[in-house]
Amino acid sequence: MNKIHLLDEKTINKISAGEVVERPASIVKELIENSLDAGSKNITVEILEGGIPYIKVSDDGCGMNEIDAILAFERHATSKIKSDNDLYNIGTLGFRGEALASIAAVSHVTLQTKEEAALFGTKVVVEGGKIVEKTNCGCAKGCSIEVRDVFFNTPARRKFLKRPSTETMYITDVVIKLCLSHPEVSFKYVKDKKLQFITSGNGNIEDVILRLFGNEVYSSLMSASFESEDLKLKILAGKNSLNYSNRNMQFFYVNGRYVKNKTLSAAIDEAFKTYIPVSRYPAVFLYMEIDPRQIDVNIHPSKLEIKFSDERRIFEAVYKTIKNSLHKYNLIPEVKIDEKKNIFKIETPTIPAEQTKLYFTFSDKEVEKGIKKFDNEFKGQNVFLKDNVLKENSLDNHLAVYEGHEKEEVNKNDLAKKISDIKIVGTLFSTYIIVEREDVFYIIDQHAAHERILYEKFTSQYEKIQTRQVTFPIVVELQPGDLELVHQEKELLNKLGYVFEEFGNNSIILREVPVILGQPEARQLFIDIVEKLKDKELINKISLKEENIIMMACKAAVKAMDNLSEREIYKLFEDLKITENPYTCPHGRPVIIAITKTQLEKMFKRIM
Repeated sequence: MNKIHLLDEKTINKISAGEVVERPASIVKELIENSLDAGSKNITVEILEGGIPYIKVSDDGCGMNEIDAILAFERHATSKIKSDNDLYNIGTLGFRGEALASIAAVSHVTLQTKEEAALFGTKVVVEGGKIVEKTNCGCAKGCSIEVRDVFFNTPARRKFLKRPSTETMYITDVVIKLCLSHPEVSFKYVKDKKLQFITSGNGNIEDVILRLFGNEVYSSLMSASFESEDLKLKILAGKNSLNYSNRNMQFFYVNGRYVKNKTLSAAIDEAFKTYIPVSRYPAVFLYMEIDPRQIDVNIHPSKLEIKFSDERRIFEAVYKTIKNSLHKYNLIPEVKIDEKKNIFKIETPTIPAEQTKLYFTFSDKEVEKGIKKFDNEFKGQNVFLKDNVLKENSLDNHLAVYEGHEKEEVNKNDLAKKISDIKIVGTLFSTYIIVEREDVFYIIDQHAAHERILYEKFTSQYEKIQTRQVTFPIVVELQPGDLELVHQEKELLNKLGYVFEEFGNNSIILREVPVILGQPEARQLFIDIVEKLKDKELINKISLKEENIIMMACKAAVKAMDNLSEREIYKLFEDLKITENPYTCPHGRPVIIAITKTQLEKMFKRIM
């Protein structure tokens, strides 16, 4: 007896339907995408009880004539492509011609559609994949599809559906993603006969974000863009204070299609590295327009996955676009009081970055002029100059270093005004430096600040980190197999300041170590670096370099409970000011937070 036999058409359709229709949310996605491809400007989505008993999607698109309405339910019948050559130049959301056929195979479907110039529309009723009714009807231009009793004829699939509230959550997620993909289309979403939201359809993506996610996300957005001959990017990213435990607030759109892509995720992770804590993720809304011939969307039936022909180019474009944007915005968290709970809440203010300098600096030449002119008043004080040389004389114990000032003479009153703009109040718990400036006081984590300073210093000196010979050779015993890895990455380890030679028995001797580390710290850091090298996911040269420099900066930075002298505090400020990112440490924790005088007075009920 033959073991192999052909499946009947009914079974084939149900199997194929399972690839496209995973749950009610899959149906909603396919129907909305068809509406968008039809040029709709208004789309309404209605569901009951998680979409299991009822889904309806209506639009004002181009509609279909009677013949197309029938053909639409045939498998692989589509208006989007005509031959295999079109697969490499897809400009629509749908193209396989499987959606309606798959939906109709596992549910009861009623379609009503009408073209603009037609006198009447067409109604088609399909049950379990078979057309049971076709009539003329009166209806508006566009298309309306009702789907009832999902998986009524496949009980095994139906029992694996989640409770209605969970299925509703999946549908809502789909609708939100499609709303974000087309801000020029007005979406109306009705759940269990209650209106959830309406988007304006005015083409403004920021307006859609505000309506869907509220003011907290909207007010934190940074905007960035990039454009070349065949690639265009628009990225809206939340500031570093707004971060999440997963990637659910990251939305990627390529030519209007919501996609998932590891290259895009990796580029965002790299751009935000050291701006947000480890294992936290920023909110990102990324829109890309690219030549369709440079991408492949025909990877999976869900059409969620996408491949780029030049992954490295895409990575660099996204990474640099976000990174450049981060440099333009003020990222100092501002402590605000929650009146209801009487607790502090950290938010990011939306003020230009140029208004956030903590102190003013003067060139060596200008300070020397001021000191020479007012020597008697400065005598006995200390000032740090731009070249980091400690010199006598200062004004009111404040830092007097200024860069780029073009005045030839320094007026006493002008100098005093600039220097007194910043005032060091003191140190709290031997860890937090308190600084007053005008009507704001700032609290700075001394370890985080120094860590940031060293991180950027080591990064800029990566190719020429200074080394020193150790007093006594440091023997490092490696794990089995690590010796080969160390030799493979010798160039990288040399750049990080380590010079070593093999010692036998799976050991090496460190002859030179980074000059900023003591011998115990240097040995442990070397071991930590080797462990990082063993992590296959980190054998990305950019990631690996940054990970190791972060470790070096962390070990070399001043620690909490280290008592800093006034001189050291001044030096810390001088160096922090010139960093690229003075807002967060390399691990993404805040370096500085701000509290206004008004907020403080509200706490003490001086003002209401």
